[in-house]
Amino acid sequence: NIASTTSKFLCMGPFEKITPPPKCWVYPGAHGNQNVVSAIQNSCNNYFYEVGYRLGSNGEYYNSDLGLEKIKKYADIYGLTELSGVEIVESEPQVSSEDAVRSAIGQGNHNYTTVGLSRYVTTIANNGTCYNLSLIDKVTDSNGNLLKDFSPEVRNKVDISSSTWNAIHEGMRQVVEKRSDYSILRTAGITIAGKTGTAEETRKRANHALFVSYAPYENPEVTITTRIANGYTSNYAANLTRDIYLYYFNIKDEDTILS
Repeated sequence: NIASTTSKFLCMGPFEKITPPPKCWVYPGAHGNQNVVSAIQNSCNNYFYEVGYRLGSNGEYYNSDLGLEKIKKYADIYGLTELSGVEIVESEPQVSSEDAVRSAIGQGNHNYTTVGLSRYVTTIANNGTCYNLSLIDKVTDSNGNLLKDFSPEVRNKVDISSSTWNAIHEGMRQVVEKRSDYSILRTAGITIAGKTGTAEETRKRANHALFVSYAPYENPEVTITTRIANGYTSNYAANLTRDIYLYYFNIKDEDTILS
């Protein structure tokens, strides 16, 4: 109840409600008024800084710990507080425990595996069903008799309105449809929706490149989450994601993609 699909927050570059003020990535530029669709499309830091600030506001005062508590609550419903379920060793996820405003855009000390992010974007793509994931389909004996079925189990369902889901989906679609730096995804031959991410770990090495996505946009069949360690920019992760879609949907053969 801190924002609706029509709420607009003003991006002026710096976010001056906390000190020192964080800045939007386009600073010294600014995005101006943003709703949730345009904020996702433009990756507007200030829109989500405002969300983090409001989550931590109690009457007249801002309390970062309150905001972090609420961020963790929402992270949990997308499966981001637990292991994904895959049958290999996986690092424990960590929801940020510092600075609710910056944590609202993924900074702070968030820490997630690629497969954890995959479960999160899959929950978005299918309108709220969060699964415990599995790498195994089934186990049979030598005669083909089923010994164990590994069909993914439903962890929980996210109960939000269809208008909210539609706004999130539209914002992710506009990332591909309207941003010139991700125009290569428009050449894939299918409709893709996605979200960029650049994960900063240390100033001593390049940032990690991230791109979460699903396709086809109208009736999602598959999600792809791509992380390139120290890959500089999410644009590289998006380029690789396109090639995976080309292969998955048999749009181009392997030799053509690799060359």
